[in-house]
Amino acid sequence: RMQIKAIKQGLSEVVPASLLQLCSWQDLEWRVCGKPVIDVKLLKRHTEYSGVSAQAPHVSYFWSILRAFSADDKRAFVRFAWAQERLPADDQEFERTQTRMLIKPFTGLPNPDMAFPKADTCFFNLMLPEYSSAAVLRQKLLFAIHTDADSMDADVRPAEDQNSRNLANQFIY
Repeated sequence: RMQIKAIKQGLSEVVPASLLQLCSWQDLEWRVCGKPVIDVKLLKRHTEYSGVSAQAPHVSYFWSILRAFSADDKRAFVRFAWAQERLPADDQEFERTQTRMLIKPFTGLPNPDMAFPKADTCFFNLMLPEYSSAAVLRQKLLFAIHTDADSMDADVRPAEDQNSRNLANQFIY
């Protein structure tokens, strides 16, 4: 009860208690944390491009694959690219917070199909190699978003068995 009372008191310092009574817990969660469902159309509207065309084949593959991802994979992507699990709730919230995703080219390897996408989570930047096919992009993106090898949290480590280390080394280096 003490913890709930403290939460209620803290919330009422930011939002008058009389207004809180007008919201369901779901409405409040949505307004504070964003929608639990990743809206790819909303994200696409708030994506910019630097050094790569929005119409480039690999960018088209990316959007098609992201739309087809499961809800868990979409959240994993947002966590990979931005270190968050939810997007701003709507267009106004994207604009108010000046949030945008930036897709940039990934350079440095002679064969882009050998690279993994990278992200600058502090800036919501995605470096996307020019993959030769949607299938390659899907495979590389799924591996990247579900592997903790380059996690922001130094305490998070991939499984410590030899097979995991070999697999990570094969794909990352």
